[in-house]
Amino acid sequence: MKTTIHFQNSTRSITIHLPGILFRASTWIKLVVLVGVVLFAIQLVTISLYDGLLSQGLSSRRGLDRDLSKIQETVDYLSLTSDDFYRDERRLHARYGLPVPDEATREMGTGGEIASDSLLLRGMSPVLEKAAELQEETDRLKSKFYNNGESFSSLTHYINQRQAIWRFVPSICPTQGHYASSFGPRIHPVTGEVGKMHNGIDIGNDRWTPIFASADGVVEIAKLSPSFGNYVMLDHSNGLKTVYAHMQMYVVKPGEFIRRYQLIGYMGNTGLSVGPHLHYEVWENNHPVNPLAYILPNDHSVE
Repeated sequence: MKTTIHFQNSTRSITIHLPGILFRASTWIKLVVLVGVVLFAIQLVTISLYDGLLSQGLSSRRGLDRDLSKIQETVDYLSLTSDDFYRDERRLHARYGLPVPDEATREMGTGGEIASDSLLLRGMSPVLEKAAELQEETDRLKSKFYNNGESFSSLTHYINQRQAIWRFVPSICPTQGHYASSFGPRIHPVTGEVGKMHNGIDIGNDRWTPIFASADGVVEIAKLSPSFGNYVMLDHSNGLKTVYAHMQMYVVKPGEFIRRYQLIGYMGNTGLSVGPHLHYEVWENNHPVNPLAYILPNDHSVE
């Protein structure tokens, strides 16, 4: 093939003979360049997408790390709280004379053999490894709480039973005042009889001083007696009975159920008495016992 080159502002020209293959190869060169440009553009888009996904992945990773740290703090708190709870439970068992739970039973095994693919994934990703460790720890705590629920329920049931029993055991001084006369033989202050058995204690105070039931029970007697004056007897349904004598007046009636600390009357000087006081008795299986053995430090005291 030939081509002619004309010079500007001149009548001269040059004719050059060129191989035809050069014109045929230019098409392929254009195609190669076009393909290269397209591939370069694809590479730029791919790199941009990769950077965006990587940035998003790193952001998600940081978010997961924060969430896992918060979960770890919660698990650690629950673990410490459970240890305190179990320590208190052991104290309660010892306090009530119950067998102390075996410490080994508190740590219950969880999980089992881990599949090889799971181990591989956990080894490749710190996040997955941390999540797996948290899962195992939460499963252990869950099993620990669940398997010891029966022990807690039994202890609660036992304590409730004991409290129900204690409600019917005299344990407080029924009134306030000074200790006037003890339990046992004495000279009767009215009749002068020597060696007369005094089946209770006397607590002296002003007339109309309130008198309270020392335990839950049912009013068996509420009446006026020549010797006891106005008096009340409570049956606590466990072989124990209490007597409150020489009252100015009583405010309960036979058959009435009475709670500990409930007002039953007022101190007086009725019956065989030389001054306002409460004569208080405790009977155990039809035998009088010293009431001081049934008075614990509480709201009411004997001075």
